[in-house]
Amino acid sequence: MVENEDCIIAYAAFSRYRHDEALITLMANSLQRHLGPNETKEVCFNVYGRNTEIVQLAHQLGFATDMEGFQLQYDFGKESKTLEMAPLVEKGFSPDMLDDVMQLFDKAYYPLKVENGWSTEAPPKNDFLQSMLSYESEDRVRSFWIEDTLIGAYVIAGEFIRDFVILPEYQNQGYGSRMLSHCIHRMANTMGMNRILLRVAKSNSGAKRFYERNHFMELSHFAEHTFVSN
Repeated sequence: MVENEDCIIAYAAFSRYRHDEALITLMANSLQRHLGPNETKEVCFNVYGRNTEIVQLAHQLGFATDMEGFQLQYDFGKESKTLEMAPLVEKGFSPDMLDDVMQLFDKAYYPLKVENGWSTEAPPKNDFLQSMLSYESEDRVRSFWIEDTLIGAYVIAGEFIRDFVILPEYQNQGYGSRMLSHCIHRMANTMGMNRILLRVAKSNSGAKRFYERNHFMELSHFAEHTFVSN
């Protein structure tokens, strides 16, 4: 279990799926002290769905499953090459791009949010700005333009491709593969990473196929459960 001033996250990972009652009780007691009516932090519990007893425990304690998916890892053993970027123009992020970037994220993620029943409200504008400025200060965000139109972007967080978005009307035209190739090249050759990871929602099967065509392989499953306070 890890905790900061805003959030508590509990993880559960097991080599087998049957667990004795003592372990279940220990986990319940560890979680329950954070679930009282006066708790102001978000509490998340991450456990994959095949651990049925643990998922049942999470639901009994008041957690709701809000995302299931796959963690993918780039296969450096596969032969790949950096693709020609034209007509895409690469940029970073600056405050004058804020409206364009927010609209891009909203359009790219809207179908996924609706399909999974997530909130479709945009984040507060200033919060989004500060987040993007933070990534820009660490040289971890890239935007891609065709003339004056922002068509895609990616954000890197540690070893993860945190966000990879492209306008729906520009998908299935090869632009996504060029952007992903650029991202991988940047992470591996500029940032010196020898492991590149990303997460994709279980419902987003098209995205999973896209990443697998571009040399990502399934590493693990995950399921996130968030406590729903009364």
